[in-house]
Amino acid sequence: MSRQYLFQKKKCYFTQRLFDRGLNTAACILFALKESGEDFLRGLPSSYPEFKFWKDMFGVSNYPKPCFKENIIQINLKRLIKDGLVAKEQKSKKFSLTIKGKELVDYAENRYQILEKPWDGKFRIVIFDIPEVFKSWRGNIRQELLLLQFQQLQRSVYIGKYPVPESFCRELDEWNLRKYVFIFTIDKIDREDNILERFT
Repeated sequence: MSRQYLFQKKKCYFTQRLFDRGLNTAACILFALKESGEDFLRGLPSSYPEFKFWKDMFGVSNYPKPCFKENIIQINLKRLIKDGLVAKEQKSKKFSLTIKGKELVDYAENRYQILEKPWDGKFRIVIFDIPEVFKSWRGNIRQELLLLQFQQLQRSVYIGKYPVPESFCRELDEWNLRKYVFIFTIDKIDREDNILERFT
């Protein structure tokens, strides 16, 4: 399997885990290192316990910063460096996100921001017919759609309430899969009540 495929899978898994379980130490480090991380944290709703904790950790709420054991942070930093997501400057001893690390954080932010916007009343339908030679990418497309809360209508037909990210369309181009994927935006749909039940 290509590195590109594996990294795409990692981005999707990282984001899904973040949405499902909230914070872990590695995610905290990555977002703390992102230059605009504080602005993003301020925008998170404190009503979600995991996001409240996140905001508290970086001191962007009215609560004091919680303490973290240094050894846990060090272990996670070493792993993030090994994974190529974080770099350490030898002279200054400062840590920073690599291009790959920034891409991972941007991916999670982008998906979160899409799902936070109010529904515009339109449905999105994605139909794909991926050749067998690209079958591993088929799973990545499904993961991406499920992450965006799309529901399966038929085997390779998914319906969702949120727009498909532009970055996802660019990735389809990079993977040479765009010609196998069709995305529709629909104002009206038959049996809308039945469709909406899938999202509850």
